[in-house]
Amino acid sequence: MLRSDQVYLTLALVTVMVGATGLAGVAGGCSGGTVAEGTGGAGGKGSSSSSSSSSSSSSSSTGTGGTVPDAGVPCAPPTVLAVNKLLFGDGNSGQWKTLGFNLDGLTSTALSTNLCQLNSGAMASDPYPDGNDGIDNSFGKNLLPLILDIDPTWVTDVNNSIQAGNFTALLELECLPPTGDVPVLTTKVFAGTTLGTTPKWDGTDQWPVEPDLLTNPKDPQSSSLVFPQSSVTGTTFNAGKNGTIVLTIPLMAQGVSTSIKLTLYAAQLTMTLSADRTSATGGVIGGVLNTEEFVTQVNNVGVVLNLCGNSLLTSLVTQVRQASDIMSDGTQDPTKTCDGISVGLGFDLLPAQIGIVGPAAPAEQSCP
Repeated sequence: MLRSDQVYLTLALVTVMVGATGLAGVAGGCSGGTVAEGTGGAGGKGSSSSSSSSSSSSSSSTGTGGTVPDAGVPCAPPTVLAVNKLLFGDGNSGQWKTLGFNLDGLTSTALSTNLCQLNSGAMASDPYPDGNDGIDNSFGKNLLPLILDIDPTWVTDVNNSIQAGNFTALLELECLPPTGDVPVLTTKVFAGTTLGTTPKWDGTDQWPVEPDLLTNPKDPQSSSLVFPQSSVTGTTFNAGKNGTIVLTIPLMAQGVSTSIKLTLYAAQLTMTLSADRTSATGGVIGGVLNTEEFVTQVNNVGVVLNLCGNSLLTSLVTQVRQASDIMSDGTQDPTKTCDGISVGLGFDLLPAQIGIVGPAAPAEQSCP
């Protein structure tokens, strides 16, 4: 019975973590829009955010910032993309090392001395070394192997859930011309909820969005998470550095409902647009989970699985803390204990539409 609980707990935690991360979305602002600094503007734990609502029309948007090269010229309808595949870096050849970003600007090993102090009695070989060229992805190194040891088909199951229309990422790029570079455009982050049918992936799917991440819960375009310094150079889209992405996903098990709220600090997002800019491949998202915030979410899952006070939950919390490899603002500080867990994921995208406001996530319940 204990082994079964451990399996369910681990599966639930990682499914929630990665599934939620896959719900990131993007939008941009047109000329004449109201400029507003969003969470993508300052970045890091505790950064301030604000944004103004944009029109819910599929052909225009008031936008929330950014610069259009030819001010006053009407922009093209928004380009909307949805994640149709998530990549986790699974495999026996260190695939996790290629996903994410060098958030702290260092190439760290177990012998490095310029890093934050290890958390909860971890060995230096637990969170380090980094991935290729200093990529920070302790999730891929430490947490992903745990779930794959228990359930080797988990990655396939998560992607099957996307293909079934259970969730996606929604990316809406405002004023994106068919060709040419765009030095600055605004990016919004949305969470897509259940579509209610099998996606067609042909641009006609209208995905509902999570209301908890909207400044106006009645306006599906009013994302509260904004990257105002995104850009397109050739085929490369870059959302900018030091963003904050807040993701909320409902969870139900054994007849109990709760929700998991995940916040990625120091977040970055890039992808390669197709020649006609109607799809994208090679997407990468990276950022940092604040360790204690994530521990709170672990305890939420503990409620769902009736594990409050169970030693299995205590053990898992310790493992989460030991995976801490960075400060939650994406920096290193040798005088402080590591309080963040770096994350790196990949994704591909196909055309879609932003639909209505979806249902709110269930209220959080947590073990004491």
